[in-house]
Amino acid sequence: MKHLLCCLACLTTAFADTLEQSAARIDYALMHDYEMVLPQLQQMNCPPLPPKADDTTFLRRACIDLAGRLPRPSEVRTFLADQSPDKHAKLTDTLAGEPGAAEVRFRMLAEAFRVKDDAEVIGWLRQATAEDRPYAEIIDYMIGGGRMRHRDGGNAMRTSVETAYSILGEDIHCAMCHDHAFNSHTQQECYEFAACFADKNAVRLPNDYKYRYGKPGDVVQPAVLKLSGYRPYLPDEEDQLTQVSKWIVQGEEGRRFAMVASLRIWHSLFGMPGRTLKQSVGGVDDAPSWHDLQLDPKPGQSPRSCSTVPPRGSATWIDLGINTAGDFSQATKVLIEEFIRCGGRLGKFQRILARTNAYGRSGFDYNTNWNGCYLAPAPQIRRLPCEVIWKVVTGEFDLQIPQVPPAGHPLRMLGRGTREWTDESLTPISHELVRFMMNDKLVEKATTRRGSADDLFLELLGREASERERSAISHHAAADSDVAWALLNTTEFMFRP
Repeated sequence: MKHLLCCLACLTTAFADTLEQSAARIDYALMHDYEMVLPQLQQMNCPPLPPKADDTTFLRRACIDLAGRLPRPSEVRTFLADQSPDKHAKLTDTLAGEPGAAEVRFRMLAEAFRVKDDAEVIGWLRQATAEDRPYAEIIDYMIGGGRMRHRDGGNAMRTSVETAYSILGEDIHCAMCHDHAFNSHTQQECYEFAACFADKNAVRLPNDYKYRYGKPGDVVQPAVLKLSGYRPYLPDEEDQLTQVSKWIVQGEEGRRFAMVASLRIWHSLFGMPGRTLKQSVGGVDDAPSWHDLQLDPKPGQSPRSCSTVPPRGSATWIDLGINTAGDFSQATKVLIEEFIRCGGRLGKFQRILARTNAYGRSGFDYNTNWNGCYLAPAPQIRRLPCEVIWKVVTGEFDLQIPQVPPAGHPLRMLGRGTREWTDESLTPISHELVRFMMNDKLVEKATTRRGSADDLFLELLGREASERERSAISHHAAADSDVAWALLNTTEFMFRP
């Protein structure tokens, strides 16, 4: 038994060293890219690299990003009193193992795969994220197992287009209608990829097809997208969905899938430079339904797929029009390598990113121009996720929050999407949000359940009240409910540092 315990201790130490080494490699690559653009940043009088964040900032950020909640008052006091040098790493490891952390990862996948109300899929994905199974296994379950085809009711075009976007970072929406001058994927290729997901019915070129390779009504053969020099057609001997799943996670395509997955996780912890907050007069508009798309229009009608695709909430490298791994920055290449090195486990990769020096820096304003530094070596200041705001206001647990709230539900105003499209949820700043926080009965009711002013500052802002704030509370003889309402309506509460 003693020998076994020693072996386990050695394995634990080696695993910790691996996390630290991976984090160090990412930090080195981030600083390499930053220093490459530093002369231009200095010429533009851009703000310098943010300094190290204080303990209260780091604690609040880590609790929100990793565990999907605000820090508890007792947690803040304990963390501030802890003088151990490795307390940040211990904190992130603890948070990443919480049930709420698994739920954060589940929501990430639910947004990517547009999971709505399939209890079997929801249960399997929750179990997979709780056990931190490899992403390749999740791809095999969702794609190879036919769950995406079932989710889309047999609409092979819908499954193929959203799979290309969410897993491979290929935007082929325009190719549903026409060959696009600035997109390497043709309409025929789009229909051939859709044929990979068809059940029994043959996929045919549309009635208005007008290009040289084929004619309207032709049956197309299943073939994957052209990503790395050639495009294999799929033989009939093996199940097509199984072949597509293998193609996604193996070879050069495996690196592409790792690119999108690693940057999706990066975005959840750091945000992305150049992606500003969505500011609107109202809340989040309903996304157009796929049923409204005219993919095979009648004579005289034009397809509408390009104009109806909604904005996406999760930023990945799709927006940059990058086609090959060689086009990426050093930091992005290292992210891919470390994601592959950790077996494509989302939770483990989160822990690596949370251990970087970059994650430990103060946040930067979303308007900062990094002048080509694709992955900035510091987190972007972002609005709280809608689930965190909702849990604070209502006291509900993760499992009580609906996957897709109905139209008019406050969660929709807070940014929760319909999951008609990949990564549809947003985090908008709007007049409607301000009105909700100031006047809604839910917020008013939430302020009556709060504790003392000291605990309110620790719970809602993650820090102790300053002497000036204590004086203001005393001067106005503010009740605890008044303090709670005031804090809920501050930008400091609404944003993660």
